[in-house]
Amino acid sequence: MDQNGMGERIAVVSGGSSGIGKAFVAELRGRGYTVVTCARDPAKLGQLQTEYPGVECHAVDVSDAAAMRDFARKVLVAHPAIDLLVSNAGGLRQVDFTSEALQNQDLTADIRSNLDGAIHLVGGFVPGLRRSAKASIIIISSGYALAPATRAPIYSASKAALHSLSKSLRRQLAPLNITVTEVAPPAVDTPSTAHRKVPKMAARDVVAEALAAASRGVKEVYPGGARWLPLLLRIAPSWMEERVARR
Repeated sequence: MDQNGMGERIAVVSGGSSGIGKAFVAELRGRGYTVVTCARDPAKLGQLQTEYPGVECHAVDVSDAAAMRDFARKVLVAHPAIDLLVSNAGGLRQVDFTSEALQNQDLTADIRSNLDGAIHLVGGFVPGLRRSAKASIIIISSGYALAPATRAPIYSASKAALHSLSKSLRRQLAPLNITVTEVAPPAVDTPSTAHRKVPKMAARDVVAEALAAASRGVKEVYPGGARWLPLLLRIAPSWMEERVARR
């Protein structure tokens, strides 16, 4: 039994070694979940285990389909039923298609980490989610899913694909009593955004809104300053897209 007197609850979080993912790990552990997480950097995972003893850490690259299948199999042997799945791993690379060095870059890295990673994660853990009486999936998207950033066209495209994926999964998984909540935050205060001089939302606040929305079965949530994005894109689409494009 957990600290709330309930049966053991299992949460799997991708990209849990830093940023929003780490905030999910901390919050869910505090709520009495058994937390399993994966990330690429073994050193960061070791630090996470030191900070949060009992969290199960696996060094896995979410873009590696075979590694993710193996990860899911191992976790489901130990924890056959999964109550919450958080697809968070990913990254943003600024890509300039006018650059002369364009062909020297890995142009599809964001697609593999952001989109392929989410697909591998959900695909691997659906069997475990089915065994829970009521399971939830949280997919971390971005406001750029609705209005792309000029500086990050491939990242924006990957998040737009996640937006579409979330809608389809929601319909497919509803008969299995699995809800899908897409979370599209504004800029979040994480190590990856330390260089950006823009207003940022605390990662723990994004997590709080995401978990509250998922508990109610909310389809989409736009935390903090992103809450006005869908409305403004309807009433002043050109103005809002131009505003977002420059951020």
